Amino acid sequence: MRRSTLAVLFGLAVLFTTAFAQAADKDKVSIRYLPGYPLPDRSSEWLEVRVERMGSPKGDEQEIDRFFASVAATLSENGVDGDWQVVIPDAPSIEITIDLDGRQIRLASAHVSVERSGAYVVTEQGMVALDGRTLDAVLSQQSEEFRRHRLVFERLLELALDRTRAEFSP
Repeated sequence: MRRSTLAVLFGLAVLFTTAFAQAADKDKVSIRYLPGYPLPDRSSEWLEVRVERMGSPKGDEQEIDRFFASVAATLSENGVDGDWQVVIPDAPSIEITIDLDGRQIRLASAHVSVERSGAYVVTEQGMVALDGRTLDAVLSQQSEEFRRHRLVFERLLELALDRTRAEFSP
């Protein structure tokens, strides 16, 4: 090959590698709704929301920077630094994946979807009927770590949905 062709190929390789590395280092929060096992006579849906920060914060802090600062603070203040899941086979669940500062944390739970009916609660042992008890009463018997993870899960979901509303609302 000619020297100029090699130089062009090398330049393209460097450009591609740099672009790929930058894309891989983006901060993002992805939320996926997984419908569980679909009933044969019903429609089902998959939803995905992703909040992503491109570039790095410089100068004045933007709304997106405050969002990621809140995500980081929520994780840190509650001691969540690893993956967590409490899913139930065939039940709908939500998965939150946080890519922040070069690390990834994945949280997955069925509790938001399952508890919507008001008849069940998701505990460390799985889905339990409330049977006249309150959600708070049942959850108070779960470990502090489990309750903290639920709280973080709900707060991250709230932060991401607030961020989405801020951009999509008229």
